[in-house]
Amino acid sequence: MDQKLFQKQNITVRDKFYSMFIVKDVDVLFNRLVEKGESHPDFIDERIPYWADLWPSSIVLSEFILDNYSDMSGMRVLEIGCGLGLPGIVAGSIGADLTFSDYEQAALEVAENNWYLNNSRSAKFLHVDWRVPPEHLKFDLILASDVAYERKSYQNLIQTFKVLLKPEAKILLAEPNRAMARDFPEALVNAGFELNSNTFDYHFGNMNYKIFIHKIC
Repeated sequence: MDQKLFQKQNITVRDKFYSMFIVKDVDVLFNRLVEKGESHPDFIDERIPYWADLWPSSIVLSEFILDNYSDMSGMRVLEIGCGLGLPGIVAGSIGADLTFSDYEQAALEVAENNWYLNNSRSAKFLHVDWRVPPEHLKFDLILASDVAYERKSYQNLIQTFKVLLKPEAKILLAEPNRAMARDFPEALVNAGFELNSNTFDYHFGNMNYKIFIHKIC
C-alpha cells in the first residue's frame, strides 16, 4: 500500500469507532489508470478504482449489521468486492470469521491494513474474479455493498453467490438506488433467490441517499 496516497480517519458506526486508511484523492488513482494507455490490460479490463471510495452503502450496511447482530462468533463471513473493507471490519468486531475478497489487489492490501488497525485476530484476503469464483470455499453470510453497478456483471455475480453460499446461508446486499442496478433484485429472484428488502435514508457528503438493504437467501 502506497502510504502517501492515504490518510487515517476515524469512522463512527452507531456507537462504535473504527480507524480506516482512506484515499486522499481518488483522481490520482484514476489518472494512473489512464496513463497506462488504452492498450494496457488494466485499461481494457476497465479496472476503474471504484474500490478506493468509502461509499454510503458500505456505511449503511455496517449500521445494519450492528443493528441486527449482537454476536457473530463462529460465523464464516465473506465481504465480496470489499474495497476499503468497512462492513467486514464491523462484522469482525462482533466476532465473525472474516474473509475479504476483491478483484483489485490494491483494494485487498488496503482492506488488510484497515483490518489490522481494528483487530488483533487474523482474517483472510482473497483475490476473486466473479467470472471464475473459487468453488472450494463456502460461507454462512456474504456482505456486498455497491457491487451491482454494471449489468454485464449480473450473471457472473449471481453465479458467484450460488457457488460461495452454504445451504440456508444469506447475503446482505446494499445498493444506493442507482438506475442501472434497479433490475438486479429481479435478476436475483429469477435466479431462484428470495429477497426481503429495507430502505434507509442517509445523508452523506452534503447529499441525501436512499439505500436499499436486501436480505437474500
